[in-house]
Amino acid sequence: MKQKKAAVRNEKVGIQVMKKNIENIFLFLFTIIVSALAAYFYHMETIRIAGVIIIVTAGCGCVWFGIEKSSQEKSFLFDNEEHFGRFMAVYLLALLGSVAFPMLPVGGWPYLVIFIGLMLFSNQMIGISVGSVLLMISVMLQGSDASTFFIYFIGGLVGITVFSYVDKSFKIWLPLLVSLSVQMVCLSIQEVLLVNEVLNIYMFIIPAVNIMVCLILLLILLKYFSFSIIYGSRNIYMDINDPECPLLVELKTFSKEEYYRAVHTAYLCDRIAKRLNLDYAVVKACGYYHRIGIMRGENNWENVSAILQEYKFPIEVQTILQEYIDKNEIIISKETVVLLFCDTVISSISYLFSQNSQANMDYQKIITAIFKKKLESGMIDYSRLTFGELQEMKKILVEEKLYYDFLR
Repeated sequence: MKQKKAAVRNEKVGIQVMKKNIENIFLFLFTIIVSALAAYFYHMETIRIAGVIIIVTAGCGCVWFGIEKSSQEKSFLFDNEEHFGRFMAVYLLALLGSVAFPMLPVGGWPYLVIFIGLMLFSNQMIGISVGSVLLMISVMLQGSDASTFFIYFIGGLVGITVFSYVDKSFKIWLPLLVSLSVQMVCLSIQEVLLVNEVLNIYMFIIPAVNIMVCLILLLILLKYFSFSIIYGSRNIYMDINDPECPLLVELKTFSKEEYYRAVHTAYLCDRIAKRLNLDYAVVKACGYYHRIGIMRGENNWENVSAILQEYKFPIEVQTILQEYIDKNEIIISKETVVLLFCDTVISSISYLFSQNSQANMDYQKIITAIFKKKLESGMIDYSRLTFGELQEMKKILVEEKLYYDFLR
């Protein structure tokens, strides 16, 4: 039976890999064909068309490598790996824009939006590489010099850098202000220093229009981003963090002991995550489902992963639970450390109460012993949790003395 299930999972993985390869090949070939046709449309010489094809091919190869590397390392932002179609849609729009921009004045290309959009729906590495390839296409098609490329590249690089800090709290106004300001400075430098004209107010009209267009397009892009990722994930977490979620009800039917252990662990995870400014919805979900594999026999990563994928859990939850459950993984993230201590405290106190439900527990002593043992084991030696955050977590766990009486 296990072999049959493993075969089915391997088949599904194989189909997913094949689908991803087909998508990458499509993007690769479509980019080359569109750039070649655009070069022909702009009446470029045959030798220059060949040069465009060669350079674009090399750039697309780097993009393909970046996508594959990100898939292997699971370094896509948010849940972008599971929704690659969003990136493809943004990419295709950006590609069409890249071949149309040469018809506009050089200072009127809204590449800031393209760089940021590509990054938000993939990750920083892919955003930079794809944005650079598309920018290179526009520069070659118009016959501009290297200064044009670097002006837009710097603006896009700054945009990706500042928007990399946008998380699910969705604080966008400071990154928006910084990226637009730098873009305005870069475009103004191009007009003032690189164009041999007398300085006048009209030189800043095109950069100003560019900034206004970028602002409008960024607001539209960020609205779509918040709708598809930020609020979409919030709705998912509202469902899976509900104690009456069908999967948790199934766990309760299977074992009330495991269900209440999950509920108590999730409560502590939620409390600590909020105090440490972590993504409490993600950590709480990990507290609820870190023992879900028990319903299929053993609580190993194979069983947990199968359930999480079947119910389409967010990639953040899957990553943390794999780090916690899979013995081959090293604990790195702060969220995993929080889950480790919350689960250990709940299971330890529950076990002691199962031996004597009327016993007077010295919770501070128990928690201190747990922290000492975990630190000496070296389990969290490579985690990102600071010593101050570790002490704060210990303080919170000790403060929950009244709550532990519910475990009797």
